[in-house]
Amino acid sequence: MAELALFCPTWQRPHRLQEVADNIKQNTHSSYTLYWGCERDDLETIKAAKKTGGRVVINAYEPSYANAVQTMYEQSEEPVFFMCNDDFWFPKDWDMRGMKVLHERPDVMVLGVEDGLENTYWTLQFVRRQYIEEQSGVVDMPRRVFYPYHHNFADTEFTQTAMKRGVWDKVAGPCVTHLRLERDKTYEKNDATFATDHGIYLSRTHLFT
Repeated sequence: MAELALFCPTWQRPHRLQEVADNIKQNTHSSYTLYWGCERDDLETIKAAKKTGGRVVINAYEPSYANAVQTMYEQSEEPVFFMCNDDFWFPKDWDMRGMKVLHERPDVMVLGVEDGLENTYWTLQFVRRQYIEEQSGVVDMPRRVFYPYHHNFADTEFTQTAMKRGVWDKVAGPCVTHLRLERDKTYEKNDATFATDHGIYLSRTHLFT
């Protein structure tokens, strides 16, 4: 069994997937499994994902980033997973610092890394499967990675929950580069639910802050 799972939800970007898979293969030090989280009706993306050799997982719930991640979690078994996107660039040995910290620090369940865009540690994490199984990433839902937001604020709640529990830390230094591609349907879909997701987030902050 690989030691690291890469969870990559993707929607209507079939042209990106082979490049991302090749980039990961060339530059990842750890043994890993790449999972593509696809929506059931996104047939071109499913077809392209299968061609990469990665494992294709069809979202079993309502369409969303959070639910795609949840489905990949439920259909995988690696002890550590990393949540990534199809607009990332992975430099050489991008995973080594994070995995080293987890090997040395059994108390750390969620490890934030630089997002390569705003130099924050809130959006990208290495996560121990043990954490989701024993504590859940969501305070009021068992064995969930993210609360089922449409797209936005899932990672914010997840990180704040781990911080409150004292199981979060960060590792400084570059990890991946968030490319921010030319604006497309994926970005438009994500932005369309920002206000709704923000309202959900504000209604839940008393649970994890």
